[in-house]
Amino acid sequence: MKKLLFIFTLTLLFACGYETKRLSNDIPTATIDPNIDYLIQNNSIGQLVAINHQKIKDLKGDFKSFKNYIDKLDNDSLTSIPFALDYIKTCIPIESANLDSAFLLFNIKFYTIVNKLTVSIDTKYKTIMGQFANDSNTVELKSFKDNLAACGVDILSSEGMYYLDVVSDFFYENFKNRVSPGVAGFLFIRKDELKQGFSEDAGLVISFDELYGRIKSWERFINKFPNTIFKEEANSYYQMYLSTLITGMDNSRVFDGENNSISPEIKTLYEKIITEDIESPTTKIMSSYYSFLARHDFKENDSSQLILNAINLSTMLAVQPPTR
Repeated sequence: MKKLLFIFTLTLLFACGYETKRLSNDIPTATIDPNIDYLIQNNSIGQLVAINHQKIKDLKGDFKSFKNYIDKLDNDSLTSIPFALDYIKTCIPIESANLDSAFLLFNIKFYTIVNKLTVSIDTKYKTIMGQFANDSNTVELKSFKDNLAACGVDILSSEGMYYLDVVSDFFYENFKNRVSPGVAGFLFIRKDELKQGFSEDAGLVISFDELYGRIKSWERFINKFPNTIFKEEANSYYQMYLSTLITGMDNSRVFDGENNSISPEIKTLYEKIITEDIESPTTKIMSSYYSFLARHDFKENDSSQLILNAINLSTMLAVQPPTR
């Protein structure tokens, strides 16, 4: 960060006033006060991206050059996210090879930076986060949120704790035409899941019917794109959602807590599932599980774990599920 502020200071030597100016060689300069955190200054990200764009606009790049470029970007600065994205869009032709790999590098960089900032957000931006918690209307808070959004970052909360994560459609909208159909399909599914969320306080924030819809979406995706670079992630989502459909969560129970019987809503859903698309892997698993439950009068049974073990699934009880 100190290095970045030093750059800001040099830039200010050539800038005047509070509006964006241009030097004689037509390179824009930023009007960022080096004594104030850049994330709480109006349009600081936009200004810095505009300056950096002039440095790369005439470059012709490929995956190798992008890797060299992104490796040099600062993991302590959110500016590295739009800088990397601008390099991809400006320097790498859309028909280039290894576009999926370029997205993977970008994805890794994105979360390296965002996760690092999340760790310190409550201390480094204590005042701003206090304003956010109180839904205040300040210039600094608006600038902070706008600058985060310019980097594809959103402020979220879970169980009273704030954290940063990707804006739900950021990856899809920026990469849908720059990756393979398999990766684009993966990002398309995930953008809706990220927007809806998955769990909060060990309970579903979607219905069990919607959960089943997610299972079918991932099943179709896995069948259509068996060799995508995201096949492991796709299988992971499929298994997590299927496990949740079978076991529920601590605060989204499949069985009634008083009589240990399956809830009528879940029983109806199971009966719907086993009559649909009978050749699908999901239907076969759920049909076997339904038959198992029927033999035990639809009561909760410790032997359910045997079913999960047989199909390489794990219970979602007594675990902390992801929030989105």
